[in-house]
Amino acid sequence: MIVVTPPAPVRRSFVLWIAAVVVGLVASVVGLAEAPATAAPTGLVVGLVVLVLVVGCAVALRRGRPWARLVLTLVGGLSVLVTVLGLLLSAGQGVTFGAVSTVAGLAQAALIVAAILSAHQAGANAWFRHE
Repeated sequence: MIVVTPPAPVRRSFVLWIAAVVVGLVASVVGLAEAPATAAPTGLVVGLVVLVLVVGCAVALRRGRPWARLVLTLVGGLSVLVTVLGLLLSAGQGVTFGAVSTVAGLAQAALIVAAILSAHQAGANAWFRHE
């Protein structure tokens, strides 16, 4: 059996995606503590499903699946856009989030951007053509 190691940009992207998931888990725990009791179970289930799907896609990305890179790019880009626009719009309306939620959201967005950029570096492209 031949074991092929993914190139450094792909390994880095994988680690960044996992870090973004961990930050998302922390943000979810904080958010659940602040959410109304009726919204908490639904938010927890939806959040966990999304995080499991992201981890699954990150594993597929590390294995060189081109569809995983595309899905993570699209979903991650949308997530960053929603996070940044949400923070800006809420600030413009005088709505404030807790400091932990704001920092976690921005940190997660930064990790996602770095993961996407890393997955699309020139050194990673050949990895996704090997299938």
